[in-house]
Amino acid sequence: MIWLSIVSLTSGALLAQRFKIIVLLPATLVVVLLAVGAGLGQTQGAWPTLLMIAAASVSIQTGYFVGMLLHHGLGALSACRSSSFSDPTSARDPVR
Repeated sequence: MIWLSIVSLTSGALLAQRFKIIVLLPATLVVVLLAVGAGLGQTQGAWPTLLMIAAASVSIQTGYFVGMLLHHGLGALSACRSSSFSDPTSARDPVR
């Protein structure tokens, strides 16, 4: 269950870098199918499988929102830095 949560968290963050929020529904469905397959493959009962499904679903959505925050935060930081370097005024004396 830990590996599925880590992979879901990472894939959610990667999806946030490229796609809009609408991708969460199909991605969550794929993760649920993987969690069901993993739960049935390990021949666990219904409750551990449901817990695995819930953990994977929450992980992909959390990863998506963390990735989205990082994407927008780093974009704002780079925009702030580029605007400070493109300032036409300078601290140097004007050339005569």
